[in-house]
Amino acid sequence: MEDQGKRILLFVVLAGLIFFAWTWLFPAEPPKPKPPAGDVAGATAAPPTPTSPAGRPRDGAEPPVATEAPEEELVLESAAVRVVFSNLGGVVKDWVILHDPVKGRVLNEHLVLAGQPGKGLGAVNFVNSTHVLPVAAAWKGEKLSDRKVRYRYQDAALDIVKEFELFPDDFVMKMTVEVGAPSGASGPAAAQKLAVSVFGHTPSGELARRTRIPTGTSCHFNGTVTNVRSAALARGPRERHGTVRYVGLAHRYDLVAISPRDGRTEGLACNEYRLDGLAEGVQVDLVYPESTLKAGDPPMRRELTVYAGPRYLEKLEHADRIGGHETGFRDVLDFGWFSFIAKPLLWLLTWFYGLVGNWGVAIILLTIVVKLATLYWTTKSMRSMRAMAALKPEIEAIQKRYPDDKAKQQQAQMALFKQHGVSPLAGCLPMLLQMPIWFALYKMLSVAGELHGAIFIGGWLDDLTARDPFYILPVCLTGLMFLQSKVQPMTGDSMQQKILTYGLPLMFGFMGLYFPSGLGVYMLTNTVLSIGHTLYMKREAPTAAGRAAAAAGKGKDDAGKGDAGKGDASKGDASKGDATSARAVSVSAEDAGARGADVDADEADEADEAPAPARGQAARTPGPGQPRRGKRRGKKK
Repeated sequence: MEDQGKRILLFVVLAGLIFFAWTWLFPAEPPKPKPPAGDVAGATAAPPTPTSPAGRPRDGAEPPVATEAPEEELVLESAAVRVVFSNLGGVVKDWVILHDPVKGRVLNEHLVLAGQPGKGLGAVNFVNSTHVLPVAAAWKGEKLSDRKVRYRYQDAALDIVKEFELFPDDFVMKMTVEVGAPSGASGPAAAQKLAVSVFGHTPSGELARRTRIPTGTSCHFNGTVTNVRSAALARGPRERHGTVRYVGLAHRYDLVAISPRDGRTEGLACNEYRLDGLAEGVQVDLVYPESTLKAGDPPMRRELTVYAGPRYLEKLEHADRIGGHETGFRDVLDFGWFSFIAKPLLWLLTWFYGLVGNWGVAIILLTIVVKLATLYWTTKSMRSMRAMAALKPEIEAIQKRYPDDKAKQQQAQMALFKQHGVSPLAGCLPMLLQMPIWFALYKMLSVAGELHGAIFIGGWLDDLTARDPFYILPVCLTGLMFLQSKVQPMTGDSMQQKILTYGLPLMFGFMGLYFPSGLGVYMLTNTVLSIGHTLYMKREAPTAAGRAAAAAGKGKDDAGKGDAGKGDASKGDASKGDATSARAVSVSAEDAGARGADVDADEADEADEAPAPARGQAARTPGPGQPRRGKRRGKKK
C-alpha cells in the first residue's frame, strides 16, 4: 500500500510537470471546426465555395481603381483612446490607447494602424457580387458628435452609409452599415454579398516599439475560437462558412474584432488571407449571405460591435451589453478546463489590485488567499506524511523480514497502518484535490490581459507577462524549493527522496526561466508560505502513529537495560539489608520462610500471565514443590 501511495505521489508530480511543460512548449490549438451539415438557426447555410478577398466582382475581374483624392481625417478622442478615421475607404485608420483605466497609467500604444489607403478597421466591400467598390474609394464623412461619425459613398449602382459610435472607456464601438440602390438607379436587381474587413500588419521603425498590433487572424467559428498566424496564411487562404460570432486579429493579450448582431441566425463566412506588400500583413473578412438590391427597396441594414483593446474579462463581457447581443469576445480568453475556477480568481486578483494599486502585490495577496483556502487539505497531507515518516523504521523492518515476498509485505504494512490509523493515500488525495486550482491559476496568470505591461518593481519586473530579465525569480525559486524538500518529512526510499529533493527544484527552476514573471511571483510566494507552514506543523504535538513509533523505539532501547537491571536486583537488596541489619535480626526464621514461599508464588503468577513461549522452547510448569495459584491464594487469605 505504501508503494501505491508513492506511485500516486510521483504520478501527481510528473503530471503537473508534463502539463506545465506541454502548455509552454506546445500552446493548445483548438480543433479545426467542421461546417454545419444543415440549417444554421433557421437559415440554410450555403456550401463553402472558393471566394476572393473583398473587392472582387462576380466575374472575377480586377476591381476598379479609385481616382486619387486627398485624404481627410476625423478624430474621436477621450482620455482613454484616440480613434482616427480616414475618408479613403471610410475606415478607422488609427486606434491608440492613451490611458489604461484598469492599470491606471499612460500607454500611448497603437492597436490598429492602416498600412495602405482604405485598408483599416471597418472597411466595407463586396465579394463575388454584381457591383464592388473601387480600391481606396473616397467617402464623404461628417462628425455628428464627440462620439459619432458618419461616412457615405454613392455611385450609379450603390448607396452605402456607415455610422460609428464610440464607447472609449470600454474600448467598444458600435457600427451600422446600410446598403441600398440609389432612387434613380435602373437595370436589373443586383446580387450583393457584403463583406466587412479587418486588416493588420507589423509596422517598422520607431512605431514598432509603440505598437501592439496583432498580426494573426482570429475567428469565432461554429462555437470555437481559432487563431492563425500570418506565416500559415502564406500557404493559402482559409475560407469557412457557418456560424460566425466574430472575426478579427489575434494577440496574446489584446483583441481587435468585429461581431455581427445576427451572427447566430445567418449563415456567415470567415475568410482569412495573407496581405501582400506589408510585413506579416493579414486580412480577415466577415461575409454576409447574398442579398438582392433593387431601386425603391429599403436598404439592407447590418449592425456590428467592434472591440479594440486589452483582453480584460470585464470589458469583453461589457461589450455584450453595449452591443445588445452576445458578441463572443469573452471566449478569446481560454482558461482551459477549469475556467469555472480561473474566472473567480481573476475577479479576486482585479479586486486586490483595486485595493493596493500594484499587480505584483495583488498576486501575493491572491496566493495567500488560495493558500488559506487549501489549508485544510494541505494540513491533512502534512500530518499524513509525518505519520508515514514515523512508521518508516517499522516499514523497513517488515521489508527486511519478507525480502522476497511482496504479498506478505503488503499484508504486514496494511496491518501496521490499520493499527496506527494511517492511510498512505491521505497524503496524495489532498494534492489531487488542489491540482485543478493550480492549473486554473497557471492558465489565468498566463493569459490575463490585466498583467500585460503591469509593473511590479520598476527597473526589474516592468511587465508581469514577460520573463524575469535578470533571472532572480527562477534562481530564488530553485533554492527555496530545495529548502522546502529538506524541511519536509522523508517518506520515500532513497531514490524517490533524491528526485523530490533535487529533481523537482531543478525542473521548476529551469521552467521558471521561461515562465511569465507574474507566475514566478505566485510560485515563489507559494513556496515561502509552504515552508512556513511546514515549520509550524513541526511544532504540533506528534500524532498517534508518531507516539506509537516513538514508544516502540524506546521500548527496544530499554530492553537491554531492563535485562541487566534484573541481574543486579539481588545485589541491591543485599546491600539494603546490610544497612538495616537491626531490623533483619528481629525477623524470625519462620517469617523468612513464609516470605520466600510468597516470592516464589509471585514469580509463578508472572510465569502464568506471561505470553506463550515461542515455538521450539519448553514450556515452564510448576514443580512438585511449588505451590499452585489456588493453594497460594488460599494461604494468603
